[in-house]
Amino acid sequence: MSKIKLKGCPFCNSVDAIVRLMLGSTRFYHVMCNECGCLGPLVEEWDSKKKGIELASIAWNKRKTNSLQV
Repeated sequence: MSKIKLKGCPFCNSVDAIVRLMLGSTRFYHVMCNECGCLGPLVEEWDSKKKGIELASIAWNKRKTNSLQV
């Protein structure tokens, strides 16, 4: 099984995030930051938990990173 590396949280920049099922659901997956509670976009996958985890990870990583220099 290939391990997908998640980008840091867009709000707190923590790398402590997990992919999980939405509470009360059996088909909606998303990434949640364990530091600030930020939630990534929901993805729907009926057939495969592995595919749901992969799709949620891709959706989380798809966003652009903040490249502003302070």
